[in-house]
Amino acid sequence: MEKWHRADQPTAIAPDGAEIRGLIDREQGATRLSVAEALLHAGERTAKVRHVTVYEEIWYVLQGMGMFHLHRPDARSEETAPVGRGDAVLVPVRHGFWMENTGATDLIWLCCGSPPWPGAQEAQPWPSDEREEGANRGSAGV
Repeated sequence: MEKWHRADQPTAIAPDGAEIRGLIDREQGATRLSVAEALLHAGERTAKVRHVTVYEEIWYVLQGMGMFHLHRPDARSEETAPVGRGDAVLVPVRHGFWMENTGATDLIWLCCGSPPWPGAQEAQPWPSDEREEGANRGSAGV
């Protein structure tokens, strides 16, 4: 039996700008699910993106406080929900989404996705949100 341990440093920067530490994915033999840890530092936010194929995620907050934003494809505006340790949110296919860290410490959450993460081309900028252009997104590499 194999096991994997969280990397000390990010293993990637997500297309939305969050720091990612991959845990289990295709490289480890997963065929139907992947798990990664995402991190935003205090005052940062991700870019608003959407998944363009069949990829769906559940996010589970481990540490910190934030605001999760979800934009349904057929809605004119997005919904928001404050999140903190122990909270989970669903990121459905083709919905716009982004996260902001509203706390004073790092915001850390698990990203559990199915099928395993297909690659950076999966997350594309939300097409109809002009406020994203040139927005102040923090320093998460966005």
